[in-house]
Amino acid sequence: MCHLFPPPILNPILTFVVCILIAVPASQGDGDVDEQYKSCYLSQSCGNLQYIRYPFWGNNIRPQYCGRQGFELQCHDNDYATILIGHQSFRVLEINNTLRIMRIVIADYIGRECLESFRKSSISHRLFSYTEKVRNLFSYTEKVRNLSLFYDCSGDFSSQLGKNNYSCTSEGGVVPRSFYTIDNYDDSRLHNLSNSCSRVIKVPIQPTRPNIDYLEEGKLIEALNQGFEVRYDAEDKLCSTCTSHHPRGICGSNQSSHEFSCLYPPRHGMHQRPSFSRSL
Repeated sequence: MCHLFPPPILNPILTFVVCILIAVPASQGDGDVDEQYKSCYLSQSCGNLQYIRYPFWGNNIRPQYCGRQGFELQCHDNDYATILIGHQSFRVLEINNTLRIMRIVIADYIGRECLESFRKSSISHRLFSYTEKVRNLFSYTEKVRNLSLFYDCSGDFSSQLGKNNYSCTSEGGVVPRSFYTIDNYDDSRLHNLSNSCSRVIKVPIQPTRPNIDYLEEGKLIEALNQGFEVRYDAEDKLCSTCTSHHPRGICGSNQSSHEFSCLYPPRHGMHQRPSFSRSL
């Protein structure tokens, strides 16, 4: 006899197979995640700046999901990179991924012989403050000092200042008599002369031996062009957890929420990855 329907004993088997097919649909978005991992796995470069990795990114360097907000780099003709901190542009001279330190210099200083825009040269200390109440992405290292430039001073300081005199010739003519000191480093008597000056600006400097030599030779711009070091904070604890959980885990961010994201390589077609998520 021909049966139009299978025997009742086969129904549970068919039901089980159908349930399995429904419960395991084709993975969605795994290909996108894998592409993100591949894009972020390799470090990039811009000119002499090598091994650009998390948390840095840039439209012409690496995708945004490979880094974090606030760490965008602009690569100029594959020659040098700049970063915008607050409203001030800095050229990035060096990045130490291990210590999470980068060396930067005010972009406007590069290629100049004079600090012509004195009023715009000072850097707000708030940009690099890091306290319990103020947690900026960047903070000065312990090596950084403020250099005070006293500008347009009356009187003859040559006998008192000697090597601390500063003068140069700009498009507007000779810069009026000026001098500079490194806070908490130079002879304190120099600060008493500031009452005879019309303006003072403060810029960060790193008093290394080469920089001191530049300053002693009156080469202020050369010293400033060596830059200064700042630490950067991009939720490092989360990133450390990500990379320690898997030897090839890499840090990044979610494309939509910009929260921290941990990317892992695909393994045997399985794309389940531990979730480490926290917004900035």
